[in-house]
Amino acid sequence: MLKISFLALALATASLGCAADAADDETDDVEQSEDELLKKTGPTSNWSYRGLMPRLDAPEMTVSLKGHTVHVTGLLPTSFTGRLPFYAKTEPAGSRTRVHLVYPIATVDPNGRLPNGLPTRNPEPYRYRVCGGDNFHATNSVGAFGGFPFIEYVCNHRDWDGRVRGGIAFHGPITSKSIGGASYWSLLRGPVSHACNRMLGEHVLELAHVIGFNRGARGTPVTVIADFDRLGGKIVDVDYAATGWTRPRAADAVVFPIWQAVKQRADGSSALDFPQWACETSRCPSMPPNARDPYTGAPL
Repeated sequence: MLKISFLALALATASLGCAADAADDETDDVEQSEDELLKKTGPTSNWSYRGLMPRLDAPEMTVSLKGHTVHVTGLLPTSFTGRLPFYAKTEPAGSRTRVHLVYPIATVDPNGRLPNGLPTRNPEPYRYRVCGGDNFHATNSVGAFGGFPFIEYVCNHRDWDGRVRGGIAFHGPITSKSIGGASYWSLLRGPVSHACNRMLGEHVLELAHVIGFNRGARGTPVTVIADFDRLGGKIVDVDYAATGWTRPRAADAVVFPIWQAVKQRADGSSALDFPQWACETSRCPSMPPNARDPYTGAPL
């Protein structure tokens, strides 16, 4: 079962890291989703990624605090013989092929506070490495983790002012919407988090897969930058709505398409997109068909 911004997981970690929102539900009076299996799942759900992306060699990530993106790049494995999905961009890298993926994220609410009273703030610009977390992080008293991956990249880091921080990670969206009486995960891409980078649930599943986190790997570099990320001289953007900030002009940007398990339309209603690519493991055999061609993104 996915969740409208699919599994948008809600992650919150220790007092120095992510914290759960007190009020995390919005209500939209729109028609119910096409399939009951796509509702928000239980606190200890076990999720599976079944998309087309392989695990990349030498992956790296760049978090843009201004652009609300995480840009993943790595080398296509030499053993890979399939086709990449429509949202992946490639370029030559010597005798290899370099792959680029971009996902929408949330960053820090500058007016928020952690449970210990400290003001929230983003991880400082720095070159970190994936340093902890787990693949199935259960909901607990700290936050509605929902069983999604928790990919920690700030562990006991000393900021410029001496403050030691940890528990900062990529995780699911936390926020959700009520549609036709059912609750669905929904990512707010903007300055809404307490420290971590919230993502759509399906995206954090894919991220864990492509960097090898689902095999227990650690050490993937994560570079946090204050400005927009850039590729080929243009701003890196992704085709997902902004909340509380303004996206760059399309003419100035390389805009990456995305996939979702369940896509939210501009009018607030929902539609199936790629429900077979990310699902609660016990329900994967019951998932309805994907609605778009995986290689072109065109409707089927």
